[in-house]
Amino acid sequence: MSAWPELDLLLGNRDSVARLGASAAAGRLGHAVLLTGPAQVGKTALCLALAAELLGRRSWPGGLAGHPDLWLEDSGDEAVRIDRVRAGREPGSLQEFLAKRPYMGGARVAVLARADRLTEQAANSLLKTIEEPPPGSHLLLTATTAEGLPATIVSRCQRTALGPVGSAEISAWLRTRHGVADRVAEQAAELAAGRPGRALRLATDPSSLAEELSILDHFLEIVPGDPGAALAAASELAPAAGAEGRERLLLDLAIWASFVRDAAAAAAGAPELVRWASRRDAVDRWAAGTPAARAGEILDKLIGATAAVVANAQPRLLLEVLFLEIFAGRPAQPAATP
Repeated sequence: MSAWPELDLLLGNRDSVARLGASAAAGRLGHAVLLTGPAQVGKTALCLALAAELLGRRSWPGGLAGHPDLWLEDSGDEAVRIDRVRAGREPGSLQEFLAKRPYMGGARVAVLARADRLTEQAANSLLKTIEEPPPGSHLLLTATTAEGLPATIVSRCQRTALGPVGSAEISAWLRTRHGVADRVAEQAAELAAGRPGRALRLATDPSSLAEELSILDHFLEIVPGDPGAALAAASELAPAAGAEGRERLLLDLAIWASFVRDAAAAAAGAPELVRWASRRDAVDRWAAGTPAARAGEILDKLIGATAAVVANAQPRLLLEVLFLEIFAGRPAQPAATP
């Protein structure tokens, strides 16, 4: 346990959390901090935990959400435009917030989640703020990767990377902190791919959990060695065209890749790395009938398909080619119906 209880409540990435907490406690936290890592891994949660400690939220009756010295941009807007950053454009902008004196006489903290949403104009305006920060202010940014932000901003930030959290830790967190049933917690943690926020959403939304599990089960039910079955499965599983369909397909590919990754680990003699406990029999059947090198090839194809989706490949055509390569080629994959 640290001297900062808000940080102790966070899940995973203990070393990174401890380093940031120590820097903040010693007064060495940079005026601009950038947290990178997968979506829903806990970046914004860490920013808010730091803000809670820096601002002493227990001294404010409304808690952190209503603290006058906290500015938060975590909206669902696809872009953060200059009006949200530059003073004088609209009430509540970042620069307007930072120009004011601290209400409580201490620090001021601004949290900008998913900072890679910044438009070019907004990023340029933010850079000026980072270069000339008001005394006692902290700007906490999050992004999936640093490459999504201008290098001029990244170079002026104290950087910390967060990685995926172990499935067992996420499952235990869901059970003990959120009262989720054991089986649901296990399955949500498996699907989450190391992201606690995603696991919690799945664990509390039975329809979404069932839908995503069915996506994996359909993949496992494809009859190997039968081109017709591969094409039929591609037709059934292909999402609609457009941005929403691409997002759906990216998620499906990630689910299938996580299973194949487990099969590759088991085939390579590393069963301790298998995450899919609820589909362990299917993993073992794939591992028994698939050399590790072949499983690695399939994983590469799934990763390549992911890149193709990002480049706007047509979903159904992509799945037809992918499934023919995986299931209709030689050697075909073993039947692995769950």
